[in-house]
Amino acid sequence: MKLNVKDYKNNEIIRILREYSSMTQKELASKLSKNVRTVQRYESGEANINLELVREICALCDLTITIESKIKQKNQQPKQ
Repeated sequence: MKLNVKDYKNNEIIRILREYSSMTQKELASKLSKNVRTVQRYESGEANINLELVREICALCDLTITIESKIKQKNQQPKQ
C-alpha cells in the first residue's frame, strides 16, 4: 500500500490504515492500549496525532512507513 499523506488529513490516515488492516476501532484501541473513544477522537480529528502514533499503528497493521524528502543532497544536484 502506498499512501501519499499530502492527499489526506491526519485523522483520515489513521482510519485508512485501520480499515486496510480490517480492524475495528475497538481492536485498534485494544492493540494500542487505548480507550475506544480515543481512537474515535483520532479518526474524527478531535485528538492530535503525531508521527510516533502513526508508526505504532503501521507496526500493528504490519505496514511500513517511508518518509521521502524532495530536497536533493548537494552531491545529487544536476551539474550546470
